[in-house]
Amino acid sequence: MKKKLKIGLLILTTAMLVNGAAFAGDWSGILSATVGNDDNVTLGTDSNILSSNEKDNFLDVLATAGRYLKGNKEDGIRFSSTLYNREYDTEDSFNFFLIGGGLAYHKKMGDWYGRFGAKYNYLEFGGDPYETVLSLTAEGRRKLNKNMELRLRYRYSDISAESRRFNNLEGDRHQARVEMRFKQGTNRYRLSYELQTNDRADRSTATSFTSSSPVRHTFRANAKIPLNAKWGTEFDLRYRDSRYKDDNLALGVSTRRDDERFRAKAELNYQLNKKADIYMDYTYTDNDSNVDVFDYQRNVVSVGVNYLY
Repeated sequence: MKKKLKIGLLILTTAMLVNGAAFAGDWSGILSATVGNDDNVTLGTDSNILSSNEKDNFLDVLATAGRYLKGNKEDGIRFSSTLYNREYDTEDSFNFFLIGGGLAYHKKMGDWYGRFGAKYNYLEFGGDPYETVLSLTAEGRRKLNKNMELRLRYRYSDISAESRRFNNLEGDRHQARVEMRFKQGTNRYRLSYELQTNDRADRSTATSFTSSSPVRHTFRANAKIPLNAKWGTEFDLRYRDSRYKDDNLALGVSTRRDDERFRAKAELNYQLNKKADIYMDYTYTDNDSNVDVFDYQRNVVSVGVNYLY
């Protein structure tokens, strides 16, 4: 873990010190490194992988980069890319890696700002190929008044399994979200609802069947509240209901899986300068399922640094 931490922080520090070609011109993005402790290591995607019931330390490294290839946010084409890696100290079978890139067309249409894009992501889990995901997204945002903004988003994802282990996840996903954003002085608030549907391959044998195709409803409330010029807080609450499309069948017993997940996050951050900040956060997750093996609670504590360029 110490070696990985040193490598991650060295990469981040080097990037922060670069003052020239790498981040010159129209490029923008974020570099981030985070260390933390997870008391119940669990894959954070929508698969059926169980929680480990083991605690471990981890290192996260995130890098994004984007620029307009043509035009600007009112009429332009933008390229974006993402690299994310999570490494656990001992629970390395839960390590996660993602790299992706895409293009989006930005267009101002009357009172609306539109964004229409495509992105391709390659994912690994536990060091092995996991999924490739091709997503098509349409977004729109409109100011209702000086303190209120409406945002709409629809995303279609075509998901391909990269190993036989995850063949049950092949298929498609639809996500539709409506979000309201509010300003009150320096405070910022969000309220959103998202509907997600899935049509996956599922897992089937001669004597059993497991659905991997949930219909999900997610409600979110978020608040960013500065304490002064340097210190700030963020609070995030999410409730997600997941009901699977078909009954699971095992040992002659049929059960329709139904999960309720509650997640709460509290963060304290300190602004080092206009481009960099450090943060500490705590996240609690409680997943309640009528299929006992999917019940879990999780506590994650982390400290990190962000650099915007």
